[in-house]
Amino acid sequence: MRNLFILLTSFSFLVACTPKIVEKTVDTGIPDKYKTPETDTIISGCTTFSNSEYPEDALNEHVIYRGFLRENDLVTAWPHWQRAYQLAPAADGKRSIQYTDGVKFYKDFYQKSTDSLERAGYVQNIRNLYKEAVRCYPNDSHLHGLLAFDLYYSFRKHATDDEIYQLFKSTLDKNGINSQAFVLNPFTDLLISQYNQGKIGVEEARTYQALVRDVLARGLADAKERDNFVIVEDYVPVRLEEFEAVEDFYPPSYYINRYYPDYQQDSLNCEVVKTVYSRFRWGKVDVKDSRLNRMSQFINRECLDADQTSSGRQAFNALQEGQYREAVQLFEKASSETDDQDKKSKYHLLIAKIYYSYLKNFSKSRQFALQAAKLDPNSGEPYILIGKLYASSGPLCGPGRGWDSQVVTWPAIDKWQVARNIDPGHCRRSHKIDQPV
Repeated sequence: MRNLFILLTSFSFLVACTPKIVEKTVDTGIPDKYKTPETDTIISGCTTFSNSEYPEDALNEHVIYRGFLRENDLVTAWPHWQRAYQLAPAADGKRSIQYTDGVKFYKDFYQKSTDSLERAGYVQNIRNLYKEAVRCYPNDSHLHGLLAFDLYYSFRKHATDDEIYQLFKSTLDKNGINSQAFVLNPFTDLLISQYNQGKIGVEEARTYQALVRDVLARGLADAKERDNFVIVEDYVPVRLEEFEAVEDFYPPSYYINRYYPDYQQDSLNCEVVKTVYSRFRWGKVDVKDSRLNRMSQFINRECLDADQTSSGRQAFNALQEGQYREAVQLFEKASSETDDQDKKSKYHLLIAKIYYSYLKNFSKSRQFALQAAKLDPNSGEPYILIGKLYASSGPLCGPGRGWDSQVVTWPAIDKWQVARNIDPGHCRRSHKIDQPV
């Protein structure tokens, strides 16, 4: 009751002190007590403590609400923030903190509300707070990124991906290599989807993937910021590998730097050597490169495929030469030409792995892995691949780590348990299950 009394009396005082403004004809759906104070002072200028009509009151209210906010007591903090915002919305004139704190309150109201009109109103208030923050602190280059982050993770239904992408992009344009870690995960996801939908061209995609990599490298090398960047380190490079499915997106040097260390670490493993050779061929590494010749000789000597059927042999050859789409078609043909269920399952699983590792089409990968499992119920390998598909989605569905990001990996654990129950021997051998050859 005491908190309710404080809230109501504070709000009554706020209304009494607010200069008259033009009445709005649009109903936002927000209860009056949760509306952002709007005054002529706020609209006409960015009032700070020093030039507020009531500077002492403005500073006191700021200190009070900040104290309650640190204790996560938003109910008690709310009326004090309202008054602080009314008296001096720009706070000390050095930080946009009073605006971004306001966002925290409206996020809380949004989460507790079940009324769609109220929720839309809260999101609009959040947009207005960021808009005012940008107007009063034009040099704060992170504000557009913060709004984009909130829209992406908390209010996805209230914004288009195009808008969110442009907000993140403007943040990266302003901050360049000094951009903050929180931008990287969601922007990387949107960059890939914008390209896949044909909304941006290959040059823009190349430019920003390179910038994202540079930002990540700079952050990881900075002792003060490293902890923040470690959170996204496991996600961003893996997602950017999806551009490997775009022919000629990356230069040959990318494939050499990315895959040759795998060969150096395990140069006698046929799966590894064939995979690295295949990536070199897809990446158009010079055929005269001595590394290619060395791997080719090893494959021809030690790693001949047992499948000698015409379509099967052609499929393996296409896969080895980095001709992935042709390989998929040939494996499908080989599957149609045999009545052997085990062979059919093998071909389907190979297709699933090509889609997973090379063509980066994860829905197709899952589709063919499930078909492989149906054709050979005694094999656990398809479920291991499906588990990897689920597991790799973890960081995308949350900020990078923690509860939200880990919940989506539970289906992966379920699939791995199925694989273990069906084929425990294979599970012990399958640390390289992402290798399609």
